[in-house]
Amino acid sequence: MRRHQNDTKTFEELTFKEQALAMNAAAAQYRKMIDAHLRRAEAEGRPAGVVRRVGIGLLERIVLDYSD
Repeated sequence: MRRHQNDTKTFEELTFKEQALAMNAAAAQYRKMIDAHLRRAEAEGRPAGVVRRVGIGLLERIVLDYSD
């Protein structure tokens, strides 16, 4: 899957350093998404704690997929 229309490399084709940079950028973007999601939850009167736990659960599942 291409990252953007004009990119010429897939993630697999990136160097180790390029992959690390891409993952760090994705993690930073995910943090922004979580912040926005929690703000929206609060604005709509949803329980922020439950929303936060669901997000943490997603991250835990991702990390556990790669644990020994």
